[in-house]
Amino acid sequence: MKELLEYLRERYSISEIVELLNDFDEDYLKEYAIDNDICPRCGGDLYLHRWDESRGEHFGFPCKESMSELTCESCSETY
Repeated sequence: MKELLEYLRERYSISEIVELLNDFDEDYLKEYAIDNDICPRCGGDLYLHRWDESRGEHFGFPCKESMSELTCESCSETY
């Protein structure tokens, strides 16, 4: 946080920094990180984990559903 504030001080006045941080949306930041394949928790890389999950039978034939989730390589958090 200190580094961010130092960077902002070089470009903005203190009142502008306070205004910017008041508009800070944590959900937007999390969504931005995930959209760019970065873990919002630790900053590690996200990879797509895929698997087939059994759904029983459909008209006598085995039925599977393809599932996927984003998983962090560093902290194993899933999104």
